[in-house]
Amino acid sequence: MPRIHRWVFAVVLLSSQAVYAFSCPTPPAGIRDIKAFGYYIDKAGSIRDEQKFKETHALTKPFEDFAQAVDEMSDAYIANNDVEAATCTGAWLDRWAQDRAMLGQMIIINNDQPQYTRKWTHASAAISYLKVKSALTPEVRAHIEPWLRELAHATLGYWSNPKKNRNNHYYWTGVGVMATAASTGDKELLEDAKSIYESGIRDIDDDGSLPKEMARAGRALHYHNFSLAPLVLIAEMSRYVGKDWYAFKNNRINLLAERVAGGLADPSWFAKESGTDPQVIPNPDDGGWTEFYVKRAPHPEKFQEMLKHRPMVMRDLGGNLTLMAEKNVFDPPKP
Repeated sequence: MPRIHRWVFAVVLLSSQAVYAFSCPTPPAGIRDIKAFGYYIDKAGSIRDEQKFKETHALTKPFEDFAQAVDEMSDAYIANNDVEAATCTGAWLDRWAQDRAMLGQMIIINNDQPQYTRKWTHASAAISYLKVKSALTPEVRAHIEPWLRELAHATLGYWSNPKKNRNNHYYWTGVGVMATAASTGDKELLEDAKSIYESGIRDIDDDGSLPKEMARAGRALHYHNFSLAPLVLIAEMSRYVGKDWYAFKNNRINLLAERVAGGLADPSWFAKESGTDPQVIPNPDDGGWTEFYVKRAPHPEKFQEMLKHRPMVMRDLGGNLTLMAEKNVFDPPKP
């Protein structure tokens, strides 16, 4: 079934053929400060207070709306080679860059949710920029790139505190850092992204599990999938800069990918090892990383069931991953 894109009034089919009438909405003002709070009520971080969940997402909705908009507009560009869609994406990113969005105060209430919101929005912005950069003017790029780099350093700065638990949030930081490094050619940020990726891969046990995510009880499977998604995207973007990070530690990422795919087919292993049954099953779209990974997987047949849910869209990974993989957006740029 086609997916209707709310912001650009486009209908993008799986074949990437589209019938649409592009209209560029006026970009909203960039928001400097972020206020949000946590919503889990148990020590393991597995049980949500649904009312608090709704309340904090009301606070972060402007950032989520911005991310969704630039995702969808940049998707319209790669689907149709529509320069107007790319220009509109650039206008939105440019407005937030000039307003120094997300570089103000992180208003902490009961956890670091504002920091999490910033890194996810940064990832969306940086990937969307990577998708449309070639169609933007030098003047627009000169506004956006310093902002993305500053956001990358801000998200990295959060981890300067050694007491911070380097779990899936650390890997998600790496997505925006990597996309920024790839789009700007920043070698320092590329090394930062590599360090984060390698840290995540080293966290994988021989059985394919992540100990810190196994501690999430009934959400162990959910958070293994949630951890794998940024690692796959970082590895995929390494190809853009002529690297192959999939190969790190003898392609150890394969252990985690196959463990997650097995868990989605039958969550009993996660239930047994975490001591909590039933397990929370991820939404099909949250398996969007499969669109890229299946191209590199030694056993692609293990992931075919997940691909039946196409198209798969993840706001925090740049939009329509089915389309992005089809268009090979992370292939090395042509000379």
